[in-house]
Amino acid sequence: MNQGQREKKPTEQWKEAFRKSIIKFLLRGDYRGGLVIARQGLKLYPNEFECRLQYAKLLGDWADELPAKRQAKLKREAVKILKPLTRALSGKTPKQRFSVCLNYYYQLKDYKGMAAFGRRLSLRRDRNGLYAQALGACLYAHQLHGEKKGAQAKQWAAKSVRAWGKYDLAKEDYYFAHYSLAKALALNEEPKLALARLKIAARLSRRKITDWEFADVLILVNGSKRD
Repeated sequence: MNQGQREKKPTEQWKEAFRKSIIKFLLRGDYRGGLVIARQGLKLYPNEFECRLQYAKLLGDWADELPAKRQAKLKREAVKILKPLTRALSGKTPKQRFSVCLNYYYQLKDYKGMAAFGRRLSLRRDRNGLYAQALGACLYAHQLHGEKKGAQAKQWAAKSVRAWGKYDLAKEDYYFAHYSLAKALALNEEPKLALARLKIAARLSRRKITDWEFADVLILVNGSKRD
Protein backbone atom coordinates (compact mmCIF):
# COMPACT_ATOMS: atom_id res chain seq x y z
CA MET A 1 0.00 0.00 0.00
CA ASN A 2 1.41 3.38 -0.96
CA GLN A 3 2.06 5.89 1.76
CA GLY A 4 -1.04 7.98 2.39
CA GLN A 5 -3.31 5.43 0.70
CA ARG A 6 -6.13 4.29 2.96
CA GLU A 7 -7.39 0.74 3.21
CA LYS A 8 -10.80 0.19 1.64
CA LYS A 9 -13.58 0.01 4.24
CA PRO A 10 -16.80 -1.99 3.94
CA THR A 11 -20.11 -0.15 3.87
CA GLU A 12 -22.64 -0.61 6.67
CA GLN A 13 -24.88 -2.39 4.15
CA TRP A 14 -22.08 -4.85 3.35
CA LYS A 15 -21.43 -5.53 7.03
CA GLU A 16 -25.13 -6.16 7.70
CA ALA A 17 -25.35 -8.57 4.76
CA PHE A 18 -22.14 -10.25 5.96
CA ARG A 19 -23.58 -10.81 9.44
CA LYS A 20 -26.88 -12.12 8.11
CA SER A 21 -25.17 -14.59 5.80
CA ILE A 22 -23.19 -15.98 8.73
CA ILE A 23 -26.15 -16.14 11.11
CA LYS A 24 -27.85 -18.66 8.81
CA PHE A 25 -25.00 -21.07 9.50
CA LEU A 26 -24.72 -20.23 13.21
CA LEU A 27 -28.35 -21.02 13.96
CA ARG A 28 -27.85 -24.54 12.63
CA GLY A 29 -24.48 -25.06 14.27
CA ASP A 30 -22.76 -25.27 10.87
CA TYR A 31 -19.62 -23.46 11.98
CA ARG A 32 -17.50 -24.83 9.16
CA GLY A 33 -19.96 -23.46 6.61
CA GLY A 34 -20.04 -20.08 8.34
CA LEU A 35 -16.25 -20.04 8.46
CA VAL A 36 -16.15 -20.09 4.65
CA ILE A 37 -18.11 -16.81 4.58
CA ALA A 38 -16.05 -15.32 7.41
CA ARG A 39 -12.79 -16.20 5.67
CA GLN A 40 -13.97 -14.50 2.47
CA GLY A 41 -14.85 -11.37 4.43
CA LEU A 42 -11.51 -11.33 6.21
CA LYS A 43 -9.70 -11.65 2.88
CA LEU A 44 -11.55 -8.61 1.55
CA TYR A 45 -11.15 -6.51 4.71
CA PRO A 46 -8.30 -7.97 6.82
CA ASN A 47 -8.29 -5.15 9.37
CA GLU A 48 -12.04 -4.69 9.72
CA PHE A 49 -13.19 -5.30 13.32
CA GLU A 50 -16.36 -7.19 12.36
CA CYS A 51 -14.52 -9.48 9.93
CA ARG A 52 -11.85 -10.33 12.47
CA LEU A 53 -14.46 -11.00 15.15
CA GLN A 54 -16.59 -13.30 13.00
CA TYR A 55 -13.59 -15.21 11.68
CA ALA A 56 -12.12 -15.79 15.15
CA LYS A 57 -15.49 -16.78 16.60
CA LEU A 58 -16.26 -19.30 13.87
CA LEU A 59 -12.74 -20.67 13.77
CA GLY A 60 -12.85 -21.41 17.49
CA ASP A 61 -16.35 -22.85 17.36
CA TRP A 62 -15.51 -25.12 14.44
CA ALA A 63 -12.44 -26.28 16.38
CA ASP A 64 -14.79 -27.92 18.92
CA GLU A 65 -15.51 -30.58 16.28
CA LEU A 66 -11.86 -31.49 15.75
CA PRO A 67 -9.33 -33.78 17.47
CA ALA A 68 -7.73 -32.31 20.60
CA LYS A 69 -4.38 -31.28 19.10
CA ARG A 70 -5.92 -29.54 16.09
CA GLN A 71 -8.59 -28.02 18.29
CA ALA A 72 -6.02 -26.50 20.64
CA LYS A 73 -4.10 -25.00 17.72
CA LEU A 74 -7.15 -23.32 16.21
CA LYS A 75 -8.38 -22.13 19.61
CA ARG A 76 -5.02 -20.43 20.14
CA GLU A 77 -5.33 -18.78 16.75
CA ALA A 78 -8.82 -17.53 17.62
CA VAL A 79 -7.66 -16.14 20.98
CA LYS A 80 -4.73 -14.41 19.27
CA ILE A 81 -7.21 -12.51 17.11
CA LEU A 82 -9.75 -11.83 19.85
CA LYS A 83 -7.35 -10.58 22.53
CA PRO A 84 -6.44 -7.30 20.78
CA LEU A 85 -10.12 -6.80 19.93
CA THR A 86 -10.91 -6.75 23.67
CA ARG A 87 -8.74 -3.62 23.84
CA ALA A 88 -10.44 -1.97 20.86
CA LEU A 89 -14.06 -1.86 22.04
CA SER A 90 -14.44 1.92 22.22
CA GLY A 91 -17.11 3.06 19.79
CA LYS A 92 -18.31 -0.46 19.05
CA THR A 93 -21.92 -1.56 19.45
CA PRO A 94 -23.03 -3.30 22.67
CA LYS A 95 -23.57 -6.47 20.63
CA GLN A 96 -20.01 -6.38 19.30
CA ARG A 97 -18.52 -5.69 22.73
CA PHE A 98 -20.44 -8.57 24.27
CA SER A 99 -19.58 -10.96 21.44
CA VAL A 100 -15.86 -10.20 21.64
CA CYS A 101 -15.67 -10.71 25.39
CA LEU A 102 -17.91 -13.79 25.52
CA ASN A 103 -16.00 -15.47 22.71
CA TYR A 104 -12.64 -14.54 24.19
CA TYR A 105 -13.53 -16.39 27.40
CA TYR A 106 -15.05 -19.28 25.45
CA GLN A 107 -12.13 -19.88 23.10
CA LEU A 108 -9.71 -19.49 26.01
CA LYS A 109 -11.82 -22.05 27.93
CA ASP A 110 -11.93 -19.69 30.91
CA TYR A 111 -15.48 -20.61 31.85
CA LYS A 112 -15.28 -19.35 35.41
CA GLY A 113 -14.04 -16.04 34.01
CA MET A 114 -17.00 -15.97 31.63
CA ALA A 115 -19.42 -16.37 34.54
CA ALA A 116 -17.69 -13.56 36.43
CA PHE A 117 -17.88 -11.35 33.31
CA GLY A 118 -21.61 -12.07 33.22
CA ARG A 119 -22.05 -11.06 36.85
CA ARG A 120 -20.32 -7.73 36.16
CA LEU A 121 -22.64 -7.09 33.24
CA SER A 122 -25.68 -7.97 35.34
CA LEU A 123 -24.74 -5.27 37.85
CA ARG A 124 -25.34 -2.81 34.99
CA ARG A 125 -28.75 -4.41 34.37
CA ASP A 126 -27.51 -5.79 31.06
CA ARG A 127 -29.56 -8.88 30.15
CA ASN A 128 -26.57 -10.35 28.33
CA GLY A 129 -24.99 -10.73 31.74
CA LEU A 130 -27.43 -13.54 32.52
CA TYR A 131 -26.51 -15.26 29.25
CA ALA A 132 -22.79 -15.13 30.08
CA GLN A 133 -23.40 -16.29 33.66
CA ALA A 134 -25.59 -19.19 32.54
CA LEU A 135 -23.27 -20.36 29.79
CA GLY A 136 -20.10 -19.92 31.82
CA ALA A 137 -21.54 -21.75 34.85
CA CYS A 138 -22.71 -24.64 32.67
CA LEU A 139 -19.36 -25.03 30.92
CA TYR A 140 -17.48 -24.80 34.20
CA ALA A 141 -19.83 -27.38 35.75
CA HIS A 142 -19.11 -29.77 32.90
CA GLN A 143 -15.38 -29.18 33.31
CA LEU A 144 -15.65 -30.00 37.03
CA HIS A 145 -17.68 -33.11 36.19
CA GLY A 146 -14.86 -34.27 33.94
CA GLU A 147 -12.45 -33.75 36.82
CA LYS A 148 -14.60 -36.04 39.01
CA LYS A 149 -15.68 -33.14 41.24
CA GLY A 150 -19.32 -34.09 41.31
CA ALA A 151 -20.54 -31.95 44.21
CA GLN A 152 -18.98 -28.77 42.82
CA ALA A 153 -20.20 -29.62 39.34
CA LYS A 154 -23.77 -29.88 40.60
CA GLN A 155 -23.48 -26.55 42.44
CA TRP A 156 -22.34 -24.77 39.28
CA ALA A 157 -24.95 -26.56 37.18
CA ALA A 158 -27.65 -25.27 39.55
CA LYS A 159 -26.27 -21.73 39.12
CA SER A 160 -26.54 -22.14 35.36
CA VAL A 161 -30.13 -23.42 35.55
CA ARG A 162 -31.11 -20.42 37.71
CA ALA A 163 -29.44 -17.94 35.37
CA TRP A 164 -31.07 -19.46 32.29
CA GLY A 165 -34.40 -19.26 34.10
CA LYS A 166 -33.92 -15.53 34.70
CA TYR A 167 -32.72 -14.99 31.13
CA ASP A 168 -35.87 -16.73 29.78
CA LEU A 169 -35.19 -18.75 26.65
CA ALA A 170 -38.75 -18.48 25.31
CA LYS A 171 -37.68 -16.15 22.49
CA GLU A 172 -34.15 -17.52 22.02
CA ASP A 173 -33.73 -19.11 18.57
CA TYR A 174 -30.05 -20.01 18.89
CA TYR A 175 -29.91 -23.72 19.61
CA PHE A 176 -26.70 -23.51 21.66
CA ALA A 177 -28.41 -21.71 24.54
CA HIS A 178 -31.02 -24.47 24.81
CA TYR A 179 -28.29 -27.09 24.53
CA SER A 180 -26.44 -25.38 27.38
CA LEU A 181 -29.52 -25.46 29.58
CA ALA A 182 -30.02 -29.14 28.72
CA LYS A 183 -26.46 -29.86 29.82
CA ALA A 184 -26.89 -27.89 33.05
CA LEU A 185 -30.11 -29.74 33.83
CA ALA A 186 -28.44 -33.09 33.20
CA LEU A 187 -25.53 -32.15 35.46
CA ASN A 188 -28.08 -31.05 38.06
CA GLU A 189 -29.58 -34.56 37.89
CA GLU A 190 -32.79 -33.54 36.15
CA PRO A 191 -32.68 -35.94 33.16
CA LYS A 192 -36.29 -35.61 31.98
CA LEU A 193 -36.09 -31.82 31.81
CA ALA A 194 -32.66 -32.06 30.19
CA LEU A 195 -33.93 -34.35 27.45
CA ALA A 196 -36.94 -32.12 26.76
CA ARG A 197 -34.66 -29.10 26.41
CA LEU A 198 -32.23 -31.01 24.21
CA LYS A 199 -35.08 -31.83 21.84
CA ILE A 200 -35.71 -28.09 21.49
CA ALA A 201 -32.03 -27.52 20.67
CA ALA A 202 -32.14 -30.28 18.05
CA ARG A 203 -35.30 -28.87 16.46
CA LEU A 204 -33.93 -25.34 16.28
CA SER A 205 -30.67 -26.51 14.69
CA ARG A 206 -32.56 -28.87 12.33
CA ARG A 207 -30.51 -31.79 13.51
CA LYS A 208 -31.26 -35.10 15.15
CA ILE A 209 -30.96 -35.46 18.90
CA THR A 210 -28.27 -38.08 18.19
CA ASP A 211 -26.02 -35.49 16.51
CA TRP A 212 -22.39 -35.62 17.71
CA GLU A 213 -22.65 -32.24 19.47
CA PHE A 214 -25.46 -33.42 21.73
CA ALA A 215 -23.76 -36.66 22.74
CA ASP A 216 -22.36 -35.31 26.02
CA VAL A 217 -25.85 -34.43 27.25
CA LEU A 218 -27.24 -37.83 26.26
CA ILE A 219 -24.40 -39.53 28.14
CA LEU A 220 -25.25 -37.51 31.25
CA VAL A 221 -28.97 -38.19 30.86
CA ASN A 222 -28.46 -41.93 30.42
CA GLY A 223 -26.08 -41.99 33.35
CA SER A 224 -28.68 -40.32 35.55
CA LYS A 225 -31.29 -42.86 34.49
CA ARG A 226 -29.04 -45.72 35.57
CA ASP A 227 -28.20 -44.19 38.96
